[in-house]
Amino acid sequence: MRTSILAAALFAGTVPAAAQDNSNIVGEVVVTGQRASADYLSDEQTVVGLRRPADSAIQPVKFTSDSRDADVRKREIHAMIESAIRRADAAGVELVTGEFELTRVTLANYRDLAFSGGGRPDTSEISVYVKAKLGGSVGSAQSRIDNFIKAVPAEGRALMERRGAITLTIINPDQYRPEIVRLVAAEALRTAGAFGADYGVEVAGLNEQLIWAQASATEVFLYIPYRFTIRPKG
Repeated sequence: MRTSILAAALFAGTVPAAAQDNSNIVGEVVVTGQRASADYLSDEQTVVGLRRPADSAIQPVKFTSDSRDADVRKREIHAMIESAIRRADAAGVELVTGEFELTRVTLANYRDLAFSGGGRPDTSEISVYVKAKLGGSVGSAQSRIDNFIKAVPAEGRALMERRGAITLTIINPDQYRPEIVRLVAAEALRTAGAFGADYGVEVAGLNEQLIWAQASATEVFLYIPYRFTIRPKG
């Protein structure tokens, strides 16, 4: 989709229809995740985008048991997850699940989590995340997560273990689309202005889906894969 935009209209930050469709709104997402339909993704990050603090940090964990009997393993893991859920609020953390969009694990839904085989025979496990809101420092969030993991008691042969590095989340990234469009508009206008009053700008890609990536220990970078072309007016 290519749209020729007058300078005034571009600066106003007109938002594509896709961004106004409620079906496009998502909840909290893993920063390293991408939309499954985003087959246009490139390794090259666009220049103009929005850098902002992430909302939370998440630590992948697994609840695992190697009791000989499969039913015992499942009971132990479920009992330990239930104990973790009951302790989470007081510890300032949540259990969440999901590969892209995150869902809170609660006493009402934790039994729906899928079991998988562990790395050893006669082992079962369930993988989730422990989430802590960022308070300006990823170290503070990590400390709350670490203390929580240590505090959850073992159940039989069940254990709660880390299974990867901490990463970030952002809530409803599409809410930042209008601000990103305004940033793109301002850059396009500055570039066109360098060529004089007889030149305008043509922008494409503003209807594409947002892309996000981790920019620092506590920040994410959001952008639209836009492109613009400077053309003579008339």
